[in-house]
Amino acid sequence: MEERADTLPARQEPRGAVTWRSVLVGLLGAVLANAWPTYSGYVVRSTWADFGQVCVAALLPYILFVLFVNVALRRAWARLALSGPELLLAFVIAMVAATMQGEGLTGYFLGVITSPHYFASPENMWEQHLIAYAPSWLLVGPGDGALRHFFEGLPAHETMRWGVFVVPILWWGTFLAALYLLSCFVAVLLRRQWMEHELLPYPLAEVPMLLVARSRPQGWLPDVARDRLFWFGAAIPFGIVCWNIVSWFLHGFPKIPLLEGFAVFPRIEFARHFPALHAKFDFFVMSFAYFTSTEILFILWFFHLLSILQVGMMNRVGWNIGPADHWCSWDAATGWQSLGGFAILVLWGLWVARHHLGAVARKALTGRGGPDDADELVSYRTAFFGTLACFGYCVVWLARAGMTWYVAAVFLAALLLGYIGVAKIAAMSGLVYLRGPVTAQAFVWHVFGSANLSHSTMAAIGLTYTFFCDAKGWMMTPFAHALKIARTVGVRGRQRRGLFGWIGLGSLLGALTAIVLVLYLGAKEGAYNFGVATFQWANVLIWDISADRAKGVPFGTDWARLGFGGFGAAIGGVLIFLRSRFAWWPLNPVGFAISSSYPIRDAAFGVFLVWLAKVMLFRYGGVRSYRRVRPFFVGMLVGYVLAVGLGFLVDWLWFFGAGHPFHGF
Repeated sequence: MEERADTLPARQEPRGAVTWRSVLVGLLGAVLANAWPTYSGYVVRSTWADFGQVCVAALLPYILFVLFVNVALRRAWARLALSGPELLLAFVIAMVAATMQGEGLTGYFLGVITSPHYFASPENMWEQHLIAYAPSWLLVGPGDGALRHFFEGLPAHETMRWGVFVVPILWWGTFLAALYLLSCFVAVLLRRQWMEHELLPYPLAEVPMLLVARSRPQGWLPDVARDRLFWFGAAIPFGIVCWNIVSWFLHGFPKIPLLEGFAVFPRIEFARHFPALHAKFDFFVMSFAYFTSTEILFILWFFHLLSILQVGMMNRVGWNIGPADHWCSWDAATGWQSLGGFAILVLWGLWVARHHLGAVARKALTGRGGPDDADELVSYRTAFFGTLACFGYCVVWLARAGMTWYVAAVFLAALLLGYIGVAKIAAMSGLVYLRGPVTAQAFVWHVFGSANLSHSTMAAIGLTYTFFCDAKGWMMTPFAHALKIARTVGVRGRQRRGLFGWIGLGSLLGALTAIVLVLYLGAKEGAYNFGVATFQWANVLIWDISADRAKGVPFGTDWARLGFGGFGAAIGGVLIFLRSRFAWWPLNPVGFAISSSYPIRDAAFGVFLVWLAKVMLFRYGGVRSYRRVRPFFVGMLVGYVLAVGLGFLVDWLWFFGAGHPFHGF
């Protein structure tokens, strides 16, 4: 309890409001957070800035403004400098909008709706088994060469026919808007339960708040940046990147492998047939992990280690249930086992919240009694009926897209449970790279089986990869953290509704920026020439999977996977029971629920190092030592994010089109 209380930021400056300055800076950040990564990844071929639940694309402009632009304004013209609450509200707008680019939305969205007609061939038989059953208003057609020009580049002296993109993007826009609002409304309904009843710590929101915390008005820098440990922590990742940049020019120059590339790191082999432990020293993960409790840190690496041992033993005896889901877990059996634990964790959380949710429902239906919603970004009535309306619209939309209505309902329920679970686990664990164990698409495929799915349903399942490919959770996680920050800075009264509108406008501007820029760059450079998975092999794989299942031998319900899911649910239930009955029980079920996902495989080693450091700090220095070291980890994050920006700048100036990506998992 002492550790959790200590992670609260220092006292803020006098609380501000949602001002025109914070909104303007936030909307500008929303545009930059989508334009810069798109240009960097597709054209410069430098480091991407998406991947995380809190993106580098939003953090870099925020850090530059807090530590440089705002400091300069304080020194030259103090009246123009933004207060801490204004800076945080600007960051909130940009943070939520940053999910519109890269793997968050735009890459897979535009890739999925453009790939079928471009990559279809007599050999893959997409036309007969998928395209013929997919509504034309959801796919970009050939359009007199427009699709070919998008993938290959527009020839000289020709004009792009943009009309073929308009109808699919507009129809998809209505669905994505409903899904966006659904995520936001559910986050509002659960905010009080998570923040006030369960006291979740929200480590991902802690660092942005600490960066603007000021205990006294004197000085230009925030409190954390006045500490030498802050600059020492920043110097480590920034210095490593600067050292490695020299090797970009001098090929014989030795590199420091810690930040050489996002897939370059040592692997520790335990034994033959056992998966390797990824010994990745990830500064981005470790910076946020420091603000997570030692209990949660322990179970994250402990359960991952157990999953490695389980997979190794199953490999040794030859027990295999088939290939894993391509985008979430690295092993099918443990992935579905984790899914069972994940599902029981989410359902148990909703059961625990039943009294709160019941009171919210009565408040929405009668307008009397229930919890006060004066501090919510939208009223409980709006959130309650908005959730029902958006869920209903999404089911109807998926049914019109070709999915059988009951399959659409099951798919959307699984999707929403995944969103809730990822958002809650992020608020508990501070894992900046976090995914669910199995996608909703894989769940539907193996629960119903291809024998019980129509061709139109199979085509519609392929289309859903536009917005849900890797179980990241898209909108709910950043919006839940936005609610935490807004609550901390004290947004009250009418301004709370205004902030919800500004967040929505920022997201709309971000989406338009990313979509328009990708279409423009596709016509100029050729989307296939971007060299990224979303316009090359990934979407071909998506449609190949659906086509192979449509034209192959029909299969029924996969009882082996469901069996592992049930086994995982039983383990998760036992862990929850022991956790709730015995205060001394050390194993939180959160670690089991995500033990087999791809991101935790890369993050576990760094989480272990942070756990070990915090255990030593608390044992030999107590809470005071923990507080003393906080600036070091905040600085480490700042140094890493600035290093990503420096890497892009060097690639843009000297290695245009042949950059050196090193950020990611």
